Amino acid sequence: MIYYSIFIWSLLIITTVSKANVDFDIYGSTANGWEFVKDFLRQNIREQRDIGTSVAIYHQGNLVVDLWGGWFDRTQMKPYDNNTLQLVFSTSKGLVAVAAALCVQRGLLDYSALVTKYWPEYGNNGKENTTVADILSHRAGLPFENSSLEQSSNWEAMIHALEQLKPVWPPGTTHGYHALTYGWLAGELVRRVDPMKRTLGGFIRDEIAKPLDIEWYIGLPSEQEYRVSPIDFKSYGTFNQTLPDSYEAFNSKTTHQAEIPAANSITNARSVAKLYASLMSDLDNNKYKRLLNEEILKRATKSNTPDGELDFVIHFPTKFSMGFILLDDIFPLLGPGVFGHNGVGGSIGFAIPSKNFAFSYVMNRMDAEIAIDVDLRYKAMLNKISTIINTSTTTPSTTTDNNNNTSFHKKLSPYLLFLCSILFFYQVYL
Repeated sequence: MIYYSIFIWSLLIITTVSKANVDFDIYGSTANGWEFVKDFLRQNIREQRDIGTSVAIYHQGNLVVDLWGGWFDRTQMKPYDNNTLQLVFSTSKGLVAVAAALCVQRGLLDYSALVTKYWPEYGNNGKENTTVADILSHRAGLPFENSSLEQSSNWEAMIHALEQLKPVWPPGTTHGYHALTYGWLAGELVRRVDPMKRTLGGFIRDEIAKPLDIEWYIGLPSEQEYRVSPIDFKSYGTFNQTLPDSYEAFNSKTTHQAEIPAANSITNARSVAKLYASLMSDLDNNKYKRLLNEEILKRATKSNTPDGELDFVIHFPTKFSMGFILLDDIFPLLGPGVFGHNGVGGSIGFAIPSKNFAFSYVMNRMDAEIAIDVDLRYKAMLNKISTIINTSTTTPSTTTDNNNNTSFHKKLSPYLLFLCSILFFYQVYL
């Protein structure tokens, strides 16, 4: 009888512990009809595509998906929660593009004007005819700058270096991805026209983040460092052995506090999606006002890349507007007018004005195999989303709190485990 009881209670304990891990710590909320997104998030963590992640969606001006889950880092000792912040690499460029567009809307900057109108020192070594549009659409001819990451953290040094550079091609004649230089070039224009002469990070904080009540930092305050989940570099054989030291350095506190606008902004999916949603309409029952008017949005998202033109740097056709990547060819099922920016490793934010739809996916596992294609972590998710946004005109406002649904077994399991243990020892020893 004792051995039979031991078997029964052991089985119950194992079942209870297994139940506790079913949901992989997925939390947040979804509107009615959007619950399926949670399943995709859970699958990514279960299949180890991600360690920790967050996803957010705005539709028709309302937050319909706000989910997060997994682990803060690979030790799996701390959850990836609602307080977690994440470095998003080149997804940062979309934020810089919004800052520039805001300056255009306020009459401080003109896309068609020469850069030297605002930044006279820039007109050296064949750059005197460069326009603001050339810089924002990666046509400036300065895609490379070989400074160390330590030097890159010094804004004034980087600006002086760019002023002295000779363009690789005559500005405006072709385009090539300015992976890092885009941020300093566009950011310096914002700084030059800002009446308050703030840093780019300061301008974004005051003019974008605060009005929208979002967290998206270029230059992280030191007191927020503890919230930043470290980037995990997914291993692919020899990949990690050849990974540039500069990527590893993006996990350092020094890099987080610097202003490297093309690559080191720190945020979460909710903030990215909310920013893109704010470009199209008022949000959350008119609580937050639209950031860009319709005219400026159209100008900011109009292609400045001739059809079929190869990117000089990556040797692949890409299309840029005034700082945004135009993504119609990447996401054909979502409809026309998709614009935004992704970051190396998988993070992304984008909007579709015709659908009043904004999406963001942010994670701590950098998948370096993904280049010019849709990241598998959200490809199937977006395919299913396309069937919703292409057929619906309104979105239910009622949301489902997934915190209780997801964590029910996890909350209950410690008590069940304790009870099982008491009963087990009672059977054995009494």
